[in-house]
This record gives sequence, structure tokens and C-alpha cells, in this order.
Amino acid sequence: MLKRILLSSSLTISLLSATTIDELVKNSFEKNYDLKSLDKSIKIAEHLISLSKNWQNPILSFGANDLWINDLSSRDKEAMQASFIGISQVVPTASKLDIKESIARNDKNIKIEDLEDKKLELESKIYEYAYDILISEEKYKLLDSYEQNVKKLESLYTSLYKYQKATQNEILNSQISSLNINLEKQKLKNLIDNFYLKLEQITYLKIDHIDEKIDIKKIDLLLDNPEHPKFKILEESAKKSNEIAKFESAKKIPDVQVSLAYFQRDDKFNDYVNVAVSIPLPIYNTENTAKLQAKVNVNETNDKLEQLKHNFLLQTQMLKNSLNNSYENYKLIQQEIIPLKQKIQKNIENYNSFDLIKPQESISNLNELISYETKALDELQKYYENYSQLLYFTNKGIK
Repeated sequence: MLKRILLSSSLTISLLSATTIDELVKNSFEKNYDLKSLDKSIKIAEHLISLSKNWQNPILSFGANDLWINDLSSRDKEAMQASFIGISQVVPTASKLDIKESIARNDKNIKIEDLEDKKLELESKIYEYAYDILISEEKYKLLDSYEQNVKKLESLYTSLYKYQKATQNEILNSQISSLNINLEKQKLKNLIDNFYLKLEQITYLKIDHIDEKIDIKKIDLLLDNPEHPKFKILEESAKKSNEIAKFESAKKIPDVQVSLAYFQRDDKFNDYVNVAVSIPLPIYNTENTAKLQAKVNVNETNDKLEQLKHNFLLQTQMLKNSLNNSYENYKLIQQEIIPLKQKIQKNIENYNSFDLIKPQESISNLNELISYETKALDELQKYYENYSQLLYFTNKGIK
């Protein structure tokens, strides 16, 4: 019986155990179907590399020639009548197969970087949702504690009302304040529940608590990050277009088609073999059009890459500025404004018992204190919104 109780307790603790953000990220990488699909496409791309140097399939042909319409079965009327079987094969020239292999490798590398980019996006979003939950839960605790304080004030006003030191409206206003806080708690609980569902949607893990500290600091970071997957995707795309241009140039040395056919004739005539070599003549320069287009694509992709790097640099700077601004605002509110408001609240509550301050001033200051506590958490939330985006734009350069 004791073992069953211990086992049941162990299972309950396991189910309710907290989960870290890194564990959420790991689980998401393992179970996300979009990532699985990209991973499969990489394996297919690897297989295509091994096939890229294969020659074209040979062509098998067979038939009969010089058929007489008025006597189809007759095959001994003249020497030209024969049945044949033949095979032809295109023989690649220059370095076309090597270039095809390079293009296939470019395709694979693009898919690899696309996978890394999707992982980075996913991790950034997990951090965003996780800290939304953590900060919203702190807001909920804050409202819960202040709800208790307002109820205490309501009780105080009720006592003062008996001695005609508070009005009925002041008691009602304290009740309204308590109800407003309760309303905000309900909204916040719904928001938290939805954040957990959003997190479950992308991590495939149902949790009820996140084990992570809320610890902020001012960020100074290296803005230039040439290793970002988005950059590598464009770099590989430019390389691919360049290889395509090489392939089109290689077409000026045409592939050779070799054909061999065996002709079987009537016993009165000897059998014979035909051998042929076919070479396309590149006299119209049609390959130049495709080559030119590939070169245009290289230039366009390089321009896009430079523009993207420029945008990432500025976006990173803006996010860093916003993050540090939220840090300074949070620090100012938390370390300077809130202690002053708390001191005022304490003075009001002390003086209120001596009838030196009107009771409504206590609720008014308490509401202001709640407002500043909420503002501090709002700045904290902005901080982590910028932080989660910086994880993506800096390729986790600030972790």
C-alpha cells in the first residue's frame, strides 16, 4: 500500500514538474512536423546528389523496315528488308555532370539553411511565449496581492463608517476597486491560458509551469553576424545560379549521342550493323539566353543579400535600443518610483488611523501603486519581446 502511495505521489510530481525553456525548445525540434518535413527533404536532396552524375537512360529501339503493304508477311523480296534492334546512349561531355552535382549540393545546402532558419524562428517564438507567460503570471500575483489589500481597506472603511469617519460611497468605491481588480485577473488568466495553448501548439508539450528566472540586463552585442541562415540561403542561391551559368556555357560543347543497331535479314542476305554518332550543332547560341538569365539571377541575389544584411543590421540596432530602453524604464520604475509610492501608501495608512487623511486617498494611491507595478511588468514584457526577436536576428548572439 505504501509503495502505491509513493508511486502515485511520484507520478503526480512528474506530471506537475516545471519545464525549462531549453527543454521546450528541444522537444519542439524533435516533434515539429514542419521541421520533420524539411529534414526529410534534406535526405532526399542528399540522394539526388548521388544521382546527379548518372548518365541519361539509354534508348532501346526495335522494328522492321521496307514493309510491303500488299504482302506484309513477306520479308525476302529484297535486300533492304530487315528486322532490327538498336540502342542509343547520350555521352556527356565537358564537365556537365560535375556541375550538376554542384547544383544538387547547392540545393541541399539551401534546404539545410532553411531548416536552421525555421529552428531559429521557432526558438525565438518559444522564448516570446514563455516570457509572456512568466510575466503575466507575475502580473496575476501582483493583482492578487493588491486585491487582498483593497479588501482590507474596504474592511477599514466599514469600521470607520460606524464612527462616521467614512461615507457609504467610499465603501462602495473600495468594493468597485476590488471588483475591477478581479475583472483584470480574469482577463489575465484567460491570456495566460491562451499563451500556454500557443506554446503547446508549437512545442507539442502540455505544461502547467515554466521553470525560468526573470533576470534582465543591459545588452551590448556584436551586430554583424554573417553566419545567419537567411544570409547563407541567399549565398547558396547565388552559387547555384553561378553554377547554372557554367552549365549553360558547357552546353557549347554538345553531348554526343552514339547509336548501335543490328539488322537481321532473310537467309539469302547477310545481317549487318549500323553505327551512328549524332552531335547537336550549337549554331543558334540558344544556351546564351539561359546563361545570361543565370548571371542576372546571381546579381539580383547578391543585391538581395546586401539589402538583407543592411536591414538586419538596422533592425538589430532598433531592437537593442528598444530593449535597453525598456531595461532603463523598468529599473527606474522598480527601484525609484515604486519605493516612493510604497512609502506614501504606508504614510497614508498610518495617518488614516489618526483621521489626518481622507480614506479615499488610500485607495487612490494604492491604485497608482498598482499602475506603476503593472507598468514595470509591461516594460519587462517589452524587454523580452525585443529579446526574443534579437535571438533570431543575431542568430542567438545574445544568449
